[in-house]
Amino acid sequence: MRVVVVMPEIDTADLRRRYPLPEGVEDAPMNRAQIARALNVSDNTITKWIAQGLPVLEEGGNGREYAFSPADCYAWRMHRDAETRAAKSAADTAAAQLAMAFRNLDEDDANAASGLTARQIAEEAEADYKYQRAAEQRGELTRTARVRDLFEDMLVEFRRTVTTLVDYCEMEFSLDPEETAKLESRCDGALMRARSNLEIAIGRGAAETVPLHAARQNDLGL
Repeated sequence: MRVVVVMPEIDTADLRRRYPLPEGVEDAPMNRAQIARALNVSDNTITKWIAQGLPVLEEGGNGREYAFSPADCYAWRMHRDAETRAAKSAADTAAAQLAMAFRNLDEDDANAASGLTARQIAEEAEADYKYQRAAEQRGELTRTARVRDLFEDMLVEFRRTVTTLVDYCEMEFSLDPEETAKLESRCDGALMRARSNLEIAIGRGAAETVPLHAARQNDLGL
């Protein structure tokens, strides 16, 4: 990814202190061709950099050449390169984090992938996605929503069986009201635990408390 840095207004004197000329290099004024050669870029790049804030001693025009201070231009270039590297590093980090989010990595997997470049992680994530799609089409993987629907159907049937069990035991074994209430409470607890375990297993957190016997056998809502 190519990162273009447009330099804001900067303190040239501060940059010169932070990035002094290499030892033995004299700060003698240079024209456009000389500063381009000194910075190892083309004349066109110098023109572009002037628009981005490259320090100029004297502006050219009407037959007069531009003049540049090597110390100012060297410090500006060093600062620009540092800013470019920082921007690219931040973009690479964001790309890697996003790729890991798509891959649903845990902490161990994230540490194992830390040595990969953002491009490698993105390519691996795309390959993983294609593999999982193919596995789903082969019937080897099932989406969470489908699993949830299956368990919801099973839970409805389980609830129907448990709620009718209370009435059956009450009539078959002539339970008194206190015994019936105890059995009903026991069955309610079993239903609530089953519901809670289902919600936790499929990543939806703890289940909400619901009235299990508000309408008795005809109320199959969960």
